[in-house]
Amino acid sequence: ERAGWRGGDAPSHTWLAGHSLGGTCANTLFQAYDSAKHPLAGLIVMGSYVDEAGAYDLTSYAKPVFTLNAELDGGLARPGKTAIWWRQFLGLRRTLGEDAATKRKPVVILPGLNHSDFCPGFDVPGDLMAEVSQQEATTTISAAVAAFLYVQSDEVPGDLRNTALDALRNLTAWTGRFLGPYLFAQDLERNASDVRSSPEGASAVCRRAQHIIAGLRSEDDARLLVSDAFHDASTSLEHCHPAYVAASGRLSTTTCSHADYYTDIANTGSITAAKQIACKLLSRARIAQQANVTVEGADVPCSEVNRLVVQLATAMAAPRTLQRYKRQGRGWCFLDDVPVAGNVGPLWVFGSSLKLQENATCMSVASPVLKTGLDSKIFPGSHYCKVLSPARVLDWMMTDSVKRPAPEAGASEASGPVLHV
Repeated sequence: ERAGWRGGDAPSHTWLAGHSLGGTCANTLFQAYDSAKHPLAGLIVMGSYVDEAGAYDLTSYAKPVFTLNAELDGGLARPGKTAIWWRQFLGLRRTLGEDAATKRKPVVILPGLNHSDFCPGFDVPGDLMAEVSQQEATTTISAAVAAFLYVQSDEVPGDLRNTALDALRNLTAWTGRFLGPYLFAQDLERNASDVRSSPEGASAVCRRAQHIIAGLRSEDDARLLVSDAFHDASTSLEHCHPAYVAASGRLSTTTCSHADYYTDIANTGSITAAKQIACKLLSRARIAQQANVTVEGADVPCSEVNRLVVQLATAMAAPRTLQRYKRQGRGWCFLDDVPVAGNVGPLWVFGSSLKLQENATCMSVASPVLKTGLDSKIFPGSHYCKVLSPARVLDWMMTDSVKRPAPEAGASEASGPVLHV
């Protein structure tokens, strides 16, 4: 300001850039200055992001935007959060083509860097440890930003622009390999394209959960066909109940599902995975009765579904994530299911939550459960579980599991074995 610069008077080749909260400010300033009268060239956000939706989300931004984040960001710009804009970038790549999308709206996560690497000399509280030196980090950041700016300018020689575009392609390709498992895990929460049982989609997690709760031998399980009806609203889930039809030696069932998410007010939330997935399932006894098979032993608890979800997420994790997690991450402890008082359905739907508790050795998890016998007067043969999302497991593996726990977190440790696949 002392030099006489005014945002509204900036020439059209002016770029706004910012890191962390500065990136949020840059995004806000850009929106204030962006008009036909006072156009700006574009925006660069580092360890930050633009709006999630609306006229200034990545898809709709009228000017080029570079989103440059870090693999080991321990805060709001963590990889799981960046997945929002990576998914938008993939949509742009489908509509504009790879080169145009990569030139105008690239989303990049830099391997081995953390949030603090963008601001040398200041260690951001809650950040993860970087795996590269500050000198290497600064060089990597500078090269990425330079490549983005090169491809924007016609004044840069064509061979240099092509080299820069190749560099951006390589960076986005790595980002895709890194974030691909997380996006796939999110789709397991709810697949909007599977509308066989509900126009709102289906949850592959709940579909698989039904097979686990049934606890059948493999030859009997092959005759169990499960579809799922997803419900966006919990009020809709309340009135959905699992159904079944036995015919031609097969048992076709339909489960009911819903996902709850963490609070995200004004784009300030950090975890984009589902907080919990609610699955209304048929009980083991009902499945055995209708499939005309014999089952032995106790009912299978919801905790077994959580255990399988962790195993699935671990199997799909990016190699770097898995190696780091095995080397220094905290695993999972599976606690006993928590019955809902009085087996009251609305209480399970609206008043119970998956319990996650971080401690010095693991993240413990306990599922609220509602079970009714075949002789129950209210919805007999039901088994309701609220369970982990595989995307929530991956977020834990990528970020918080490798943080050093706060002293109070280690004061009480969960009982039960730690699963650290």
